[in-house]
Amino acid sequence: MIKLVYVISRRADLSAEAFHDYWLTRHGPLVAAQAEALRLRKYVQSHLIDHPSNEGLRAVRGMLGPVDGITEVWWDSVEDLDAAYATPEGAASGGILAEDEEKFIDFANSQVFLTEEHPIFDHTQGRGPGPEAVKVTYLLAKRHDLTQAECHTTWLNDHGPLVASFAQILNMAKYVQSHTIEPETNARFQAGKGYMPPLDGITEVWIPSLQTLEQGGALQAERDASMALVVDEHRFVEMGESRCFLTREHLIFDHMR
Repeated sequence: MIKLVYVISRRADLSAEAFHDYWLTRHGPLVAAQAEALRLRKYVQSHLIDHPSNEGLRAVRGMLGPVDGITEVWWDSVEDLDAAYATPEGAASGGILAEDEEKFIDFANSQVFLTEEHPIFDHTQGRGPGPEAVKVTYLLAKRHDLTQAECHTTWLNDHGPLVASFAQILNMAKYVQSHTIEPETNARFQAGKGYMPPLDGITEVWIPSLQTLEQGGALQAERDASMALVVDEHRFVEMGESRCFLTREHLIFDHMR
């Protein structure tokens, strides 16, 4: 299974409200209608939550500001993705979606890349986060002095278990790392529409609710755990090229169930 991550910045002539409405109520159903032709298995939109916590997440790390949202699309394999777009039906469906994206996406300030998911923990017993859950979305660029493989190894083998050790104290329900793969395919995506260069991955951490998040940090142990994670992130993350912000997921369809 592979996952395409689409880091979306809205067109400058659209308000945030108009952007989110069009993306969810117009583009989402359009993608669902093309799912069979494009062999799409699952499609999720994660919309930016405008909340003061975003500035706290950014400032403590010295990061860039948030973007408007993230699209995630799953295929069974890279070969299945390529095969879908190689058919006349798939090519036509891809064209329909590409044309619609021009109505709300600023391509020059967006990014597209393929990833492989690494689930670190899921304390929801497989039920998934509830409807009130919020997601801390971390767009990761590797440190300049590391190879992508070195970044991924440290992130997965060292940082992943560290996060897991603090899951209870920080009220984390689920944690997934998605590591960037397929550089040649990503380069084709970038050249096709003039996207920004791909990132090295994305972290997603689900918290049961916004209220849970807002109540966090009252205990010294919570503050210490949060700072320990930030310190460890500096081992493999280029902070000035990365982002961390809150989103809320909208599941458009899931044909894997």
